[in-house]
Amino acid sequence: MRKLLLSAAALTLTLAPVTAAHASGLVATLSANVAKPGETVRVSGEGWTPGKLLQFVTCGEGGLTGSAACDTRAGLATPVRADGKFVVDLQIGTPPKDCPCVVHIAEVQGTTDPVNLPISITGLAVGTIPRAATAVRELAVQEVRLTGGTSAAWFGARDRLQLTYTVRNPTAVALTSATVQVRLGGGGDDNIFHQEVVENLAPGQSRTFTVPVELPLAAFGAYVVSADVSGLAPVRVSHNAYPWGLILINAVGISLIVWGLLRRYGRRRALRDLNPADAMLPAVVRLGSLGAYLVFDDAPGSRRLRRHAGAQLSLDNLRTLIGQGNGPGAGDSVLDLDALGHVLARRYPRSISLMEEAT
Repeated sequence: MRKLLLSAAALTLTLAPVTAAHASGLVATLSANVAKPGETVRVSGEGWTPGKLLQFVTCGEGGLTGSAACDTRAGLATPVRADGKFVVDLQIGTPPKDCPCVVHIAEVQGTTDPVNLPISITGLAVGTIPRAATAVRELAVQEVRLTGGTSAAWFGARDRLQLTYTVRNPTAVALTSATVQVRLGGGGDDNIFHQEVVENLAPGQSRTFTVPVELPLAAFGAYVVSADVSGLAPVRVSHNAYPWGLILINAVGISLIVWGLLRRYGRRRALRDLNPADAMLPAVVRLGSLGAYLVFDDAPGSRRLRRHAGAQLSLDNLRTLIGQGNGPGAGDSVLDLDALGHVLARRYPRSISLMEEAT
C-alpha cells in the first residue's frame, strides 16, 4: 500500500505543469515536463509585450550555449496577443546537444531576456553544461543598405532591389546554427521571404548577406525591409515606392485635355467677338463655283501661279461669282463682301470697290 501511494505521488508530480517566472514579470508554462521527440506540448504564458513575435525551440545544455545546442528545424514563432498572453502547441525536437533540455522562448527583434522551461526528453542522453561554454548574446551590425531599382518601376512595374547586410561576431565564442531571416513590410508580421542558416561565424569574423528584394506590381507608399540573425542583430531599412512616371503621364494627359478645351472655348469666343471690319482674307481664296483659286498679288508664289495659270479673273467675272451678276453659276461662291472690300481697300490704295461700274 505504501508503494502504491508513492507511485501515485510520483505520477502526480510528473503531470504537473512547469511554470517559469521571469524577473520582469514574464510567465511561461508547459503542459508537461516529460515528452518524447515529435510529441506536442502546449506552451502558454502571460505578462509578455503585446504584438511581439516570440520564437520557441527545444535546446540542450540548458539553453545556455546558444543556438548550436537547439533543434531550430522544429522551432516555430507566434505573436503575443493584445492581452499579453500566448498559447502555442510546440512539437518537441531533438537537440544536437545532450540534456538537460529546455524549451527556449525568446523575443524576435527584442531586448527582453529569454525564458527557458526545463523539460525531460525521453531517449536523449543527459550530460553536463560545459563550464567554458557561453552563449553568443551579441552581433554587431557593420553595414545595412538597400540599393538598386529599375526605371520601369516609375511606371508601376515590379521593382527589384538588393539588401546588403553585414554582421560581425564581437564575442569570444563562435556562432553556429543561427538563422538569418529577412521580412518585407515590417510591423511584426511573419512575412519572411528569405531565410538561411549561419553554420559558423568565428569570433571577430564578419559575414555579408546579399538578398534580392522584389516589390509588388504598382507598389505605392513606404515599404520596410527588416533582417535579423536569431534575434541578435535586428535592422530595418525603409524604401519609398511611388510611380512618379505614371503619375506624370496622367498629369500631362489631363493638362492636354484641359488645354484643348480652353483653346476651343477661346476660338469660339474670338469668333463671337470678331468685328467684320477687321476680318482678314487669306492671300489665296478658293472659288468653289469655278473650281479655281483667287490669288492676291502679295500671295507667296503669286507670280509662279499666274505663269502656270495663264489667265486672270476679271472684275466682272468676280462680281458674277459673288452674286452681283445674272449669268450661269452666279452667286455660287460664298464671300463676305464687307470683309473682302475692307481687304482690297487695305491692300490697294486706290480703294477698288467690287460694286463699281466697269469703265
